[in-house]
Amino acid sequence: MKKELLKGFSNEQIAKLKKCKNTEEILALAKAEGVELTSEQLEAVSGGGSTFICETVLKTYCPQCDSGDVEEREHGWWHCNHCGLDFEDELC
Repeated sequence: MKKELLKGFSNEQIAKLKKCKNTEEILALAKAEGVELTSEQLEAVSGGGSTFICETVLKTYCPQCDSGDVEEREHGWWHCNHCGLDFEDELC
């Protein structure tokens, strides 16, 4: 579900989102990039969920189980403490 909040953004745009420092910057970037935010995304940003959307952008999640309980082993390579998967985060 967390990754669904990034739906509509390309990998390049997600990299730009990682540089956003607050909700206003996220909204401005979406507008500038021509990305129409879904009602769920708008609610996450404007309804007090901006921390959640920012954590989604800044945090790495396991591609197998979607757990946020991961740790970086070396630059770009991660280990999921939930399911044990070692994976590369292509956005690093």
